[in-house]
Formats: sequence, structure tokens, C-alpha cells
Amino acid sequence: MKLKDKVALVTGGGRGIGKAVALAYAREGASLAVCARTVAEIEETAKEIQSLGRECLGLVCDVSSEESVSGLLEKVAKSFGRVDVLVNNAGVMTRPTSIAEFEIKKWDYTIAVNLRGTFLVTRAALPLMMRQKSGSIINVSSSIGRGAYSNFSAYAASKWGVEGFTQTLAAELGSRIRVNSVDPGYVATKLTLYSGSKPESVTDLFVFLASDESKGISSRKLTASGWRSEIRQK
Repeated sequence: MKLKDKVALVTGGGRGIGKAVALAYAREGASLAVCARTVAEIEETAKEIQSLGRECLGLVCDVSSEESVSGLLEKVAKSFGRVDVLVNNAGVMTRPTSIAEFEIKKWDYTIAVNLRGTFLVTRAALPLMMRQKSGSIINVSSSIGRGAYSNFSAYAASKWGVEGFTQTLAAELGSRIRVNSVDPGYVATKLTLYSGSKPESVTDLFVFLASDESKGISSRKLTASGWRSEIRQK
């Protein structure tokens, strides 16, 4: 029970990586708040977590909306009074398109969810963590946020932004509130048209970063496939 007595908030928890991480946290003893935009999906996730004997608050939230995020954190604070772990997982990716042909509305949508959403949820959760003087923030990134891939300009810009946000936030918060980014790799989710490895295969890193085992580890760019060796290298 690596996460006993901890409260975790997972965005994009209705399916894919977010759902797999939330269930992994529940198995390790955490109480959960999970959110997504699709009612049926988030309700199903909450039921599965509750069937494991864990408390779970399943909420509908658009992470790109300041009002929606504010309402989310108000409910989490009222129900649990704390947030020990925040996983900024909610994300979108449009069809690969050249920059010359990319529609402005699709660019704005991608940045709004992936980057603005990460900022809004983090900013709203921080007062609770700062009051506790502890916490772990895990931002889901991508290899596309760490290298050059043609025809993914909006997604790349959003994830490069997440990486910069992670580093800056880690520098601001110091060691008590850890901030790290995770590249989960090629995972079978809606974004990859369900090709790739199973979401459950990447949860070990998320559990590690949520647990006290990762105390002192912050501002790191970790990959789900090689994080154990990456931790030892620094």
C-alpha cells in the first residue's frame, strides 16, 4: 500500500492512461478524484475504483475552462481537504497536418486543453499542496514534446510547453512539492487509435512518483520505458 492515506487527482481519468493510473493508485491505497468531459466514462471509472474499496469522486470537468477547473477543485477540497498527488493527464491531438494547412481553431483547441489545462488545474490545486507543504505533480508529456516530429506542430508546441512549465514550476516550488514530467511512450489510447502498449504497462512510474519513494526527485523528464535507469543516472 504505497499510497495509503494519500489523495490523488487525475485529469482525463475516463479512459486510457488516466484511468489506468487512477486504478493503479486505488490498488495502492489512495483515495481518488477523477475528472473527464464524458459523463459515462468518468462514472464508470469511479465505479471501478469504488469496487476496490476506495473512496472516489468522479467529476465532469473541461480543463481548458477556468470556471470548470475552479468548480472541480472546490469539490475536491470539500470532499477530501487535500491533494497529495496531481496527474495532469487530460490531452488531445488532432490529425497530423502541415503547418501551412493547420486550422487556427484546431491549434487553439490543442493548446487550450494540453497546456492551458495543465496550468489551470495546477494553479487551482497548488494552494492545497502549499498548505500541506507537500505533494507530487506529474505532467504527462510525450516524445513529441522532447524532439522534432513533422506535422505535429500544435501537439508538439503544447507538450514542449508542458515541459517548460514543469521545469519552471519545479524551480519555483523547491523540494517539498515535487514536479516531474512523464513520456508514457506509444500507448494504446484514443490519441493513437488504440495501437501500442496497454495503458496498464506504464503505471509503475506514476505510482513511484506519487509515493514517498520519490521524495527528493523533481524537475525530471522521465520515460515509462526507462525510468529506473534514468533515476540512477542522476
